Parts: sequence; structure tokens; C-alpha cells
Amino acid sequence: MKKILIIWDFDGVIADSEHLWIKSWVQALKKLKGIELNNEQQEYYLKGKAEKDIFALLKQDFPNIEFAEDFQKALHADDFYLMQNEMKMTCGIENILADNNFRHCIATGATTAENNLKLQILHLEKYFPPETRFTIDQVKFGKPAPDLFLFAAAKMKYPPNNSVVIEDSPAGITAAKAAGMRVIAYIGASGNHNERYAELCRKSGADHIIDNMPKIHNLLNNL
Repeated sequence: MKKILIIWDFDGVIADSEHLWIKSWVQALKKLKGIELNNEQQEYYLKGKAEKDIFALLKQDFPNIEFAEDFQKALHADDFYLMQNEMKMTCGIENILADNNFRHCIATGATTAENNLKLQILHLEKYFPPETRFTIDQVKFGKPAPDLFLFAAAKMKYPPNNSVVIEDSPAGITAAKAAGMRVIAYIGASGNHNERYAELCRKSGADHIIDNMPKIHNLLNNL
């Protein structure tokens, strides 16, 4: 029997890092654009989405907004510091990555350069050879469109129905379901471990909602 393909999101799943990038966005929008996003708006505009898609979404609702070079610099000013000092690998994930009963790949809204740097900092490159890393700059549409997951599965030579996505965001869950894949919503990252967020994941179509990696590992072994 062919092994199950596990398609991993990065921020909020492999690493507890999604909240770091959201904070950078919130601060840059407030400081340079005078836009203050509440928690609901942060989830709608920012969570689980690629940068280019965030820009497009914000421009729809704030048509006069412009994102010039000064905004980009402010947005990314602390990226390397945050990766080095505050990005934490999710507890228990290496046990799954080292399990040879599964194939693994990444499908993330980050760029190739960003994803490679994150893997290097967390010393996870050995689990994800370059040919198993799929990023937003390889497809036209990011999550919640299914393009990235379908692209990843095709490159890994797996059909959608033999692929399992592990995601933390409603946008990513929606994308995976649109791709015809099973989805495990991981809600153990900062800010996600509560019933309200679990309900958001449920409404987005998650097949399972789990708050720690050992439980996910057990589930994967029983699929």
C-alpha cells in the first residue's frame, strides 16, 4: 500500500510563528496607514494568507491604500530577529516527521527564500528536501484557493484522496477541502487553543480538530 502523503503548513503548525507575522502586520498597518484591525479582522485579512493575497484583500476594502517601499521595510524589519529568537518548533512534531510510514512535504504561503530560512533556523531541512517544499511563488493563487495543495500533491505524485493536510487557519482548511483532501486542523499554536477558534476550523470544513502533535500522530497511524 502506498504511504499517505502528509502536506504540512508551516506557520502555526510546524512552528508556533503565525502570531509573530500577524503582529508585524498589525503594527505596520497602524503606524504607517492608520488602520487598526480588531481580532476578527486580523483573522479575516491576515491569518493563513500569503503576503500578496493580504495586499490584494486589503486593497479591496481600503481602495486608497498603497504599499510602497517604506511599508515593506517596516513590515519585515524584525523578521530575522523573530525567526532566530521567537519562532519555536511545535512540540512533538519531529516524531511524526521521522516516521517513515508517511511521505512529507510543505505547502506554505511563504516564499521559497523565507521557507528555506525557517527550515534552516529550526534544523528541519533533513526532513524536507528541496523537492518537497512548495511555496506561494510557485502558484498563481494562494489559500483559500486550492492551487498550492493540488500543485504539491501532483509534484509528489499523490492523488488528493491519499493526501492529508495539516493546517491551522480557516483559509488553509478551506483550500485543502477545495482540493479534495482530508484536513486535520491543528489548534495548539498561540491564540488558537480555544473553542471559538475550533468552531471556526469546524465551519471551514476540518475533518479533525486536534491541539497537540502526539494526538495527530496517533490519528495518522490509524487512517
